[in-house]
Amino acid sequence: MKFLISALILVFVFNISFPQDGDSSRVNPYRLGFVLGMGVGVLTVAHLQQYNSWWKGELTSFHFRDDFNHVLNADKFGHAYFSFLLSDLLSRSLRWAGVGENSALIWGGIGSLLFQTYVEVEDGFRPTLGFSISDWVSNVVGAFLPYARSKFEFLKVVNFKMSMFPSEKFKSGAHRFIVDDYESLYFWLSFDISRILNLEFSKFWVIDFFDIAVGYSVKQIDWRGNGKREIFLSIDYDLTKIPLKVWLLRQIFHLLNYYHLPSPSLRISPNFRFYVIKF
Repeated sequence: MKFLISALILVFVFNISFPQDGDSSRVNPYRLGFVLGMGVGVLTVAHLQQYNSWWKGELTSFHFRDDFNHVLNADKFGHAYFSFLLSDLLSRSLRWAGVGENSALIWGGIGSLLFQTYVEVEDGFRPTLGFSISDWVSNVVGAFLPYARSKFEFLKVVNFKMSMFPSEKFKSGAHRFIVDDYESLYFWLSFDISRILNLEFSKFWVIDFFDIAVGYSVKQIDWRGNGKREIFLSIDYDLTKIPLKVWLLRQIFHLLNYYHLPSPSLRISPNFRFYVIKF
């Protein structure tokens, strides 16, 4: 998964380097060319990194692999999350280039899905991997979630986030990169309580700033479908609710809002445990 992290870092830097608030009434061909050129560069870097990490070596005939539950679906959350994140960043880049909002969201989703589909196809030619239908479906869901959120009111109250905290396996050296260790990853659905309850806190953004999140993680997985699922309830923070006048800070806080920050949490499964601060 770390190849995608590199791609996201490049797009992240791009998003905070150029204003998104300019005139978008028509496409700027120079900006659009820059965005497309950057996309090609990101794909090239991602391919080289993925090749060195996973694809180097023997090839086989294209094949599928059913891995729906081998890590208790944590990888499906991961595919959906990173596809969602890449889609949103790509659509914001296209908006900067002057593409209309609706078209930018559609093409952002298409670009994200093409990127992830390319990876799945390459996996399909590797003997220890394979094209995973369930991974691809998760990619579709994540890639077009930003577009769906723009169209359906009930989705606007939900945000998709992730957090990380080193697991015992990662600390023992089982994984080189933390993003490859599903036991270190936590995926969250954050609910905008003030919007759900139709409350107005425009003068009290500090109250509006707090949300409620439901989290999911796994422990003691053996990559054969065994292990423990963990479910959490947690306080969450909507950084986009903070009124900021500085453009750069608004961009940084928008991007930081993809991450679930440490907060008081209650684990409700497989047993109850309260955390004063859960990372």
